[in-house]
Amino acid sequence: MRQELGINLLVYKEQLEKGMPQSSLLRTIKEQGISLAEVRREYILDEAERIAISKAAENLHMDLYYSVPEKIMENDSPNEQLGIYLEEAKCMNVKNVKFNIGSLYKATKEGVEKLKEIIELYDMTITIENDQTEENGTFQCTKEAIDTIQKFKLPIGYTMDLGNWYWQKEDPEQAFEELSDQISIFHLKNIAFFNEKPETVMLENGIIPWKSMIGKLDDSVKVFLEYPISMKEVTKQIEVVKEAE
Repeated sequence: MRQELGINLLVYKEQLEKGMPQSSLLRTIKEQGISLAEVRREYILDEAERIAISKAAENLHMDLYYSVPEKIMENDSPNEQLGIYLEEAKCMNVKNVKFNIGSLYKATKEGVEKLKEIIELYDMTITIENDQTEENGTFQCTKEAIDTIQKFKLPIGYTMDLGNWYWQKEDPEQAFEELSDQISIFHLKNIAFFNEKPETVMLENGIIPWKSMIGKLDDSVKVFLEYPISMKEVTKQIEVVKEAE
């Protein structure tokens, strides 16, 4: 692959749920030859951990992205906690913050202007993501949110989560073809169906033709592994992606 590869800390879900801090896992990621990590807000317990994450990333010469599972807009207004989330990111020297779409796809000019004012206070990029919910994960709301961004020239990019489409019975290949030129970050996972329900699997075991998709992405797009992987399988999954053409 031509793009830079990163690790979203969901890869280490088993360790996170046992209480291992993300600051400790950054060294594990660096030892895999990866210098880009996306930390997850839902696993950060306090300010001390945010400071530890920042220091670990600085010492390891790693770039940090920040996954915030909250809506960027609610009821045509910026999320009331948006400034808090961005201050957290600033304290960790984060390069990009990812939010859920929320009501962005139906925002008015007034709401968008308020959002823009907040975003422009911070020296980092912002993206929205299609998640697994009906509110934030259908193709229609994602496309309409991107249309809103373009209409009002908002400084917001798009994180495409490749596997999440299946939770809304959407076609990931069609979504990719429609939205590929808008992607700034690519969350890579593969899916298989068990008892007619989608589940993440190792990249080589799923049904999505992800290799051809990566080949069509711009070189500037960051590609993140973002699905739980056992410790013994992480190295192999990294190799599978890096060898993709």
